[in-house]
Amino acid sequence: MPKRVSAKQLLTACRMSFDGKSNREIANALDFSETTVSNWRKLDIWQEFEAELIDAYKQKVLNLESVTPS
Repeated sequence: MPKRVSAKQLLTACRMSFDGKSNREIANALDFSETTVSNWRKLDIWQEFEAELIDAYKQKVLNLESVTPS
């Protein structure tokens, strides 16, 4: 029977991907196959998590720019 993935595991995988980890590294860390991780990337929830991470990163950069002396 296939293992079920939780939203927390998907978010962790997405964060790892955002940090530059490969499907293999993510799969090994979370004990899933590379194919499974590849399939996760196609899910709407993955896209939503990824968009949130990108937005958070952009906000962090904008905040740093506003406090950095010129």
